[in-house]
Amino acid sequence: MSTSIDPISYTAQIVAAKRAIEQSLSVPLFNDPYAATLAGDEVENLLAKWRQVAKRQGRSLEEVITKRTRYIAIRTRFLDDLVLATLPQFSEPQVVILGSGLDTRAYRLPWPPATRFYEVDMPGVLNYKGNALGSIKPNCRHHMIAGDLENFQTGWIARLLKAGLRQESPIIWILEGVVMYLPEPSAHSLLRTVAALSCPGSVLGMDAVKSGSILAAQSAENANRGRVVRHWQFGCDEPQQLLKGYGWSAEVSQPQDIKIAHSRYSEPMPITAEVGGHQQERGVWLIKARKDR
Repeated sequence: MSTSIDPISYTAQIVAAKRAIEQSLSVPLFNDPYAATLAGDEVENLLAKWRQVAKRQGRSLEEVITKRTRYIAIRTRFLDDLVLATLPQFSEPQVVILGSGLDTRAYRLPWPPATRFYEVDMPGVLNYKGNALGSIKPNCRHHMIAGDLENFQTGWIARLLKAGLRQESPIIWILEGVVMYLPEPSAHSLLRTVAALSCPGSVLGMDAVKSGSILAAQSAENANRGRVVRHWQFGCDEPQQLLKGYGWSAEVSQPQDIKIAHSRYSEPMPITAEVGGHQQERGVWLIKARKDR
């Protein structure tokens, strides 16, 4: 995948590389045997930079990797756990990943055979993933749906429904690394659409960033740094209230408070190492929610 493609798509390659590098740790938080194939040269690009950081800081490479991959790793595991805990509640599960990027859950998680799994993203991203994974087959009823989440005129909603998504049955939605990249009106439009497609009992897993993180992202863009965060546009300081307005009851956590994350925020690598000295203004949310109405 060329680094000259759309920057939002390029961030998917960086995320895939971090998921691949996570596999090199002594205790990875999840198993993804396909991430390295999808990430391509970006794995070595990151490792080369991190080796320099380790040398400069007098740290081991594993310490640097642990810090630099920890949010992606914790988010991935958090959403994996949410999906796997929810599946037994539905006889014929429906899973929709919006802005799926180079996600490999369709291939690496143990889906019940009746699961209908839908990925929505730009056609170039989906084509790249399909070609890169070649003959690897998911163990679910897998559908790739082309569409631009910011442009409802691209028809992805109609294609989802035509592919078999049933609005009358509960849906598991995953919005991983999505809403922060959208302009605020588009983020609200997407959440409104997800709510409209969901019956009570549906489940939503997502992440979001605080509004202070958007200011930091703007500073990163002005300084020509932060290849991922510089593209963030939408932040929210009260995600429970945001989702309540669309009919969801949400449970909201910060990554350092998730049980699986405790080893990643040890004394030498506190949360301040990640967000600087302004924890109250900057940060990320991990969210699981259930549709009430």
